[in-house]
Amino acid sequence: MKQINEMIDFFKNITQEKLIDIAIAIIIIGVFCLLSSSLAYFIIKIFKWKEKDKKKVKANAFYYPVKAAIIVLGIYLGLYILDLPKNVMEFVYHFIEIAVICIIAKGLTNIFAPNSLLMQKVGKSSRLGGNQNLANFTGKIAKAIIYIIAGILIISRWYDLNGLIAGLGLGSVVIALAAQDIAKSLLAGASILLDKPFVVGDWIQTKEYEGTVVDITFRSTKIKTTEDTIVAIPNAKLTEEAVVNYAKMEKRRYCFNIKLPLQTNSNTVETIINRTKFVLSHNKDILQENIIVECNSILEDGINIIVAMYTNITVYANYLTFRTQINEAILNILESEGIRLSNPTRDIYVLESNNKKE
Repeated sequence: MKQINEMIDFFKNITQEKLIDIAIAIIIIGVFCLLSSSLAYFIIKIFKWKEKDKKKVKANAFYYPVKAAIIVLGIYLGLYILDLPKNVMEFVYHFIEIAVICIIAKGLTNIFAPNSLLMQKVGKSSRLGGNQNLANFTGKIAKAIIYIIAGILIISRWYDLNGLIAGLGLGSVVIALAAQDIAKSLLAGASILLDKPFVVGDWIQTKEYEGTVVDITFRSTKIKTTEDTIVAIPNAKLTEEAVVNYAKMEKRRYCFNIKLPLQTNSNTVETIINRTKFVLSHNKDILQENIIVECNSILEDGINIIVAMYTNITVYANYLTFRTQINEAILNILESEGIRLSNPTRDIYVLESNNKKE
């Protein structure tokens, strides 16, 4: 409030000389803003003098932070020549300090971005087994630590942390209890990234959800469901329940039953079995060593033939097309043999009374 009053007094007592200073300050800030890109490029180029590609120089983690630092420097120089009141300048100093902390933090966190050169090299490192997801997870933890440190430094610029720490001591038990879930999810996330039961891009199914993994963070795993919605599931929950990973499938099993009417003679049954085996054995998408076509039981409502096979088609949409083709081929065999599939039926006999009245 004191700074606002001082600024009001400053503009009330403005003179022609002050107007010239304000114009100079605006010019200085404008020049620094206009030259920030070029100066940032030049500074990064000093350390990357072998790099010829301009885009790669600008892709450096510190390019935009340096550009922001140049703009902040221009703002500081512009305000400095205005000879502002002491309290106002103290506020400006605090602002500059906070801006510098944020800029440095941003530059450091850019180093740990998933698309950064460092994280790409770490992800391809043999020590991590080429696990890019683990590298990204480590980068997120590093970024969180950097932001926490930056936050503490910013708070320390305005408040005395000794009193804050003393206050935290009173609620340490509550904080510890609240941190248990975070620590549990963090360890679960590390377990998922190390064991790799699934990775980004895999189609998985849990007890409640099914979809494609789009992101794995230190706390949760995000899944894009078939309804095109994003669901965040805590990692701790995923490590406690069964997760089916369809992306790990090398083959799919297709099994069904053909129930023939009880009146079907044995020769027709054998013909249907042989023709079905012939069709399946000439299908390039079926693994030939696992074909089963057998009459496995005779039931009250029909003769059952079990048909089972494995296919190397794992993509679900293509798998549905494969099943359709197999079903149509079986129906063609049955139609050519004049067979209609058996339906569960039950005969009911009604006894009529023949008693006559005398």
